[in-house]
Amino acid sequence: MLTKEFAQKSGLSEKQVRKIVQHLEERGYHLGKTEYRGREATDFKEEDIELFQEIAERVGQTNSYELAFEELEKEKDFLQVIVKEDSQQLPADQQLSNLFNELHNEINQMREERQILGQMVTQVHQQQEALSQLHNKLEEQLKSNSASMEALTEAQKQQTEQLGTTQKHIESQIEGQKALAHTIERNEKKGFLQRLFGG
Repeated sequence: MLTKEFAQKSGLSEKQVRKIVQHLEERGYHLGKTEYRGREATDFKEEDIELFQEIAERVGQTNSYELAFEELEKEKDFLQVIVKEDSQQLPADQQLSNLFNELHNEINQMREERQILGQMVTQVHQQQEALSQLHNKLEEQLKSNSASMEALTEAQKQQTEQLGTTQKHIESQIEGQKALAHTIERNEKKGFLQRLFGG
């Protein structure tokens, strides 16, 4: 397809497309060519769309075509798939196809890795939230247990005091009963002697 149609399909402006083509060719990339109205024109393929979109996105981030291509060449190992002008090179269409296939695979791999990373970050956040909730629950349970322990200790203290008081009361009653028994016994002896001696 020609530049205008390719620009429409890729969502880029024709100026962006031409600029990217210029930088690709300056770096030794071979783009497919066709003849249009007696002139040579770039012949774009469907599989080129994603690559050009990726390049345009990186240009937007760096605000520089030079920086964008430098970064992409490092990240995507462009240098390994560039074919320079020589007599033993593959046909231009084959070179471009190999290049775009390689880049397409790497772009997909990066997107998959980014998706996996996003899922991992989400899982970490969920785990942190769960740990925070568990921590709060344990804090509340600890406070509740501490309060229960204090109440139990106080109840045991009161029970001990009550047992002490009860024991003293029982001992007092026993002493009273002993005294009463002693008095009764003494009175009985006195009465017996009085009856015995007529007194």
